[in-house]
Amino acid sequence: MHADQRFTHHRPIVAGDELRTEVHVDAVRVMGAGAMLTTREEITDADGKPVTTCISSLLVRADEEGE
Repeated sequence: MHADQRFTHHRPIVAGDELRTEVHVDAVRVMGAGAMLTTREEITDADGKPVTTCISSLLVRADEEGE
């Protein structure tokens, strides 16, 4: 389940931009029968300069067997 999402825009995206997204898992916190997963997505342009940073938090439940 989606819990939170925040964006930091370093510059506008314009038509013709070639973008790259790199996803990082910043934290995994076990919570009862599941976990809170925090990811950071770094979007950069063709020169490697930052365009947007997104921080997302997801609640993940274990399956019925507890895995």
